[in-house]
Amino acid sequence: MTTLAVLVALVASLLSGIAGVVLSFGFYSWLERRRLKVETARKLFGNRHRVHEHQFQEAINEVMIVFSDSQLVIDAMENLWKVVETPQSSRAANAADDALIQLMKAICADLKIKYKHLPDTYFLRFFSIPR
Repeated sequence: MTTLAVLVALVASLLSGIAGVVLSFGFYSWLERRRLKVETARKLFGNRHRVHEHQFQEAINEVMIVFSDSQLVIDAMENLWKVVETPQSSRAANAADDALIQLMKAICADLKIKYKHLPDTYFLRFFSIPR
């Protein structure tokens, strides 16, 4: 075996190892970002009927950071913020609900969750069993 063949084998081995590490790191980073987004979405959707409680407020505060790479979600969040800041006497009766629905739709779009045949009213429905 010549020196050139050994050198080529060595360089190819190093490059394949480096490429594997870079690809694995990139995929793991993407997977971790997706997991955080899904976790935040689950908390938000799961606690949407308790907007004044800690779990919902925690989830809504996470949205700005976790979904900061989605302009659609950021715009929907800004719209919700403007509606909530407006006094209730100065806004439409369902303005906050509509803004929350738009935020949830934007989150679904970012996560590629299809809701095509789901009416808007279903975004605010929840089950509660009396004790």
